[in-house]
Amino acid sequence: MTDFQSFRNAVLANDDLQEQVISIINTASANGSGMGDGITTLAKTHGYTITSDEVYAHQDFLGQGDDLTDFELELISGGQDRDSGC
Repeated sequence: MTDFQSFRNAVLANDDLQEQVISIINTASANGSGMGDGITTLAKTHGYTITSDEVYAHQDFLGQGDDLTDFELELISGGQDRDSGC
């Protein structure tokens, strides 16, 4: 298993990591860039070595395999805050 796949699995299993990824994606969307570097840095702080290129190359991982996780659905829907109620 690659570090990217391992990091992805760690994110899917950890609510705190999911929140951090959503924050990175929301900030990058607002700024127009920075998603790859932000996620790469987050992965590194958790012991995974991935590149920005891998992040962008694997953006399409959503929906692969079985049903989408709640986290993946949230990313697709625009990363809305889970506590917003709507």
